[in-house]
Amino acid sequence: MNEIQRDISPIRAEEHAARPISPRLYNLIIAGLIFLGFCVMSLGVNIVSTPAFLMWMSHNVLLYMLGSIVGTIAGIVLMSSAVKRQSVVRSLIGFALFICTFGLMLSMVLMNYSLPTINTAFIATAGITAVFGALGLAFPQVFQRIAGVLSISLLALIVVQFVMMFLGVDQTWLDIAVIVVFCGFIGYDMYVATTVAPTVPNAVFMACNLFLDIVNVFIRLLNIVSDNR
Repeated sequence: MNEIQRDISPIRAEEHAARPISPRLYNLIIAGLIFLGFCVMSLGVNIVSTPAFLMWMSHNVLLYMLGSIVGTIAGIVLMSSAVKRQSVVRSLIGFALFICTFGLMLSMVLMNYSLPTINTAFIATAGITAVFGALGLAFPQVFQRIAGVLSISLLALIVVQFVMMFLGVDQTWLDIAVIVVFCGFIGYDMYVATTVAPTVPNAVFMACNLFLDIVNVFIRLLNIVSDNR
């Protein structure tokens, strides 16, 4: 599975004047939306695995994929514009659209793995997120400096993956490399979250970025864990 694209362009606190919320509420919104994203993925597995949905999918694969991609992009665009205008309603609508379409698409991936594999990967992802999130807060300057390296590394890994897919080469090492890169992004985005104004649109935007980071780690861990079973 290709790396899921992410927006790593931060909105700095001094760029917009908006109604602030408390730091505690700001952090709760970010954490809650990330948790909601995984809940949607879990619910989506139950939906996409039903006979009725699978029957519909067999006749509408193109429509499903196109709708998921368009919905995901539209949601991200709405959240980005909401940050610029500091629109709470637009940011929440954008996140709802993003998480429903993107979460349902990821549910199709989860169908290929057993529940023990998913649980193992989820626990490992939670641990990695906690560690690198804490590192991002403890050493912000380090992650600020490596942001450019992380972006270039991600682009290089995407190119390498396409080449390896055509050659039929084992990609376990590539999964590990992608995890390392997105661990860096988790730390970076945790740092960025502390530099933006504590508003609802900014919290939603940062939750989306962190969710994409975490999901990329989760999907790659699924591949590694399933290969080792």
